[in-house]
Amino acid sequence: MLFGLDMNSAINTMYIYRLRSVAVTQYLGIDIGASGFKYGIGSSKLGLQHFALKRNFDRSIEGFRKVVSDILAESAHHELSGICIGSPGTITYPEGKIVGRNPNLPFFTDIKPADLVPDGMNIPVCVDNDANLMALAEACLKDCRVCVGITIGSGIGCGIVHRRNIYHGARGFAGEAGHIIVYPDGLLCTCGQKGCMEAYSSVDGIRRRLHEVHSPYAGLDLPNLIASRQRYDEIDKFITEGEQVLIRGLANLCSVLNPDLLILGGGAMDLALYNIKNVEDGIKKLIPPAHAQCFRCVHASYGNRAGVMGGIILCERLNYRNKNCIT
Repeated sequence: MLFGLDMNSAINTMYIYRLRSVAVTQYLGIDIGASGFKYGIGSSKLGLQHFALKRNFDRSIEGFRKVVSDILAESAHHELSGICIGSPGTITYPEGKIVGRNPNLPFFTDIKPADLVPDGMNIPVCVDNDANLMALAEACLKDCRVCVGITIGSGIGCGIVHRRNIYHGARGFAGEAGHIIVYPDGLLCTCGQKGCMEAYSSVDGIRRRLHEVHSPYAGLDLPNLIASRQRYDEIDKFITEGEQVLIRGLANLCSVLNPDLLILGGGAMDLALYNIKNVEDGIKKLIPPAHAQCFRCVHASYGNRAGVMGGIILCERLNYRNKNCIT
């Protein structure tokens, strides 16, 4: 006996624990953003076991390849069963290729993000839109049937999840909520259209509006921009208008999709750029009453880790189902 335990039992228990530890399957999720790469290792059962952010100052394809190679080198001591890369942009499904304009990463188009992984790695790689992965992670945490996930940062991303499965649309382009036209012939958006929600409600949209009126505050980083809101009327005006446009655009989206859950996430919402109660109440006033009865709007539980966790969940599912990943 040792500390009240039978030694044979204790040895068997430790042996079983070690076997289980070895058998745990883990995945690498990489979330590409305009300012850096978030990445993490884990599984749906274990959650995130490791999470980190790698800043990227070389905004080029080769710079991106270098960052991914560095992440893989740092993860080499983990036995990984798959990799998922989340990226902004319109991604074809199931090919996994970014097509068309990618406003916040203009050089990162007409490419498969899976190609950032070095040749010769014998490991499955899957790809999806970053907002899709955020919505997937959040939907798997909550009791909902239809979940819409909105990321607010440099741009506005959107993912739609039905019964915990991503809805991609006919070719993979579903969920471009940032480009809902709120004001016909309104402000020019980076997508080339006029009057998009993103032109008013994204962080870059607010900065562009400040720049157009020659505001000295247009260059402030987001924390200082929000902190200065109460002191400077022009900042408060554009943030208030951004919130109102967001409510109008999302109300249109919710009237069509009838989600029971709307998740607001992204770096701007982590810093409370918009008041989530105002957004929820505003949307409820604009959608049909029957829709409003089952509608709720909440903060992203995973915060800025949601895209990474969603990638891990998606990669795990594809591996479990023994399907070919998008490459």
